[in-house]
Amino acid sequence: MKKLLCFALSAIMLCGMTSCDDHNHSHANMVGNVDDEKGDVKQEDMPYGATIYELRPEYDSRVKYIMEFDKRYFGGEGETEDLGEIYLVHDYIVAVNENDHEAIKNLYYPGYLEHLCVNGGYSNADEYLDGMNQTLKQTLGEDFEIDYINISDCLTEGEEAEKFFQFADAEIAVFDSSILEKITSKKVVEIGGYTCYSAGDNNYVLENHTTPLNLRIYQVEGKYYLF
Repeated sequence: MKKLLCFALSAIMLCGMTSCDDHNHSHANMVGNVDDEKGDVKQEDMPYGATIYELRPEYDSRVKYIMEFDKRYFGGEGETEDLGEIYLVHDYIVAVNENDHEAIKNLYYPGYLEHLCVNGGYSNADEYLDGMNQTLKQTLGEDFEIDYINISDCLTEGEEAEKFFQFADAEIAVFDSSILEKITSKKVVEIGGYTCYSAGDNNYVLENHTTPLNLRIYQVEGKYYLF
């Protein structure tokens, strides 16, 4: 398999099937999950996932699927609220479900995905995207649809995050080094946890069939892009 699949989409591994229906997504707004014996722990000191927020289609017409994430890492509050990264993840999953090549390309910095694919040994981005789609169909089912999106982790610093950033930054330097000076934020977003998909008449937890999907999201001149 050409190297691009290794970094743009996590390697596919088949595992045992577990029904998504077994998980009860009962929280529809911000909830703090704190051990009763540690109730005085400050929210900012809790690990990712300690507070959960659900963005639902019935309250936000911008989304087709429920998005679950820790809002301390995304969005902000009040007048400063910015859900651009969440919408980017959502739109990526929609485009992957539909194998919409143009929509996926448009989520990357202009021309960057084509650069990655050609450098990764593909003739073009379309060849790569069709290969990714076929891999997902073989793993999840011909009619798969990821329909509940759980952002299960978010990395902004540390050794693990730097491994993702170093690769992208090196590729950006080759593609257009001037972009590096315009980047104002970097995140590695993990789509796993209770992310669910349907296939036929059944629903499954995505992570029971694949490793989590990791996306790099950079903010460049005020706009979010995949890298």
